[in-house]
Amino acid sequence: MAVSSDFRVRLLDIVTNRLYGKARPLLIEELERGTSRDDLFEELMDLMLFLRAEDREADEDEVADIAELMTSWALPEFRV
Repeated sequence: MAVSSDFRVRLLDIVTNRLYGKARPLLIEELERGTSRDDLFEELMDLMLFLRAEDREADEDEVADIAELMTSWALPEFRV
């Protein structure tokens, strides 16, 4: 199942307004609604590419940090 239609807007709001405490719950919400881990991670990578094309390097870095929550790089207590 693909990510919800408003996922990108909600994530960009989190990044733009520096509401990082809402990022992990948003990822969990997407997974709980049936989005596959692969689809969710792919959406995060696509968003990073979009931000890079828009010359928004700082926001791209923030999305990369959020994407890391889905990898083994994140501490187990923060991992999604």
